[in-house]
Amino acid sequence: MKKTISLTLTLLLTVAFALTQTSLASQEPEMKKKADKTAKAAAAPKPDADIQKCISDKFAASKVITNGSAAVSNGAATLSGEAKNAGAKGGATRSAKACGAKTVVNNMTTPTPAPTAAKTGEKKPEKK
Repeated sequence: MKKTISLTLTLLLTVAFALTQTSLASQEPEMKKKADKTAKAAAAPKPDADIQKCISDKFAASKVITNGSAAVSNGAATLSGEAKNAGAKGGATRSAKACGAKTVVNNMTTPTPAPTAAKTGEKKPEKK
């Protein structure tokens, strides 16, 4: 009885190990392709003109950036224009980095929020 259980467990472990190895082997080409893409992207920096065009195209398509422009020198992008809000300004920075900028100086402006009206009303009388 013990011998049968032992052989069954050994067989199950062998099958599980074989399936794991087969699964890893089938994923290997995909992993290699991803590694190659990452290595190519890191090895070949984009020219400044390409980065600037990419950023300008994104600003032109944006509904939350007005008069957006970018100047790129040695991979460093300097952004200018007006963003609708702080989130749009942050999005412009992320877009510039996605286009290949190494560093970003974001000089975009955002409209100042209107002051909130102070609540007027009488104070409740204090209880004694």
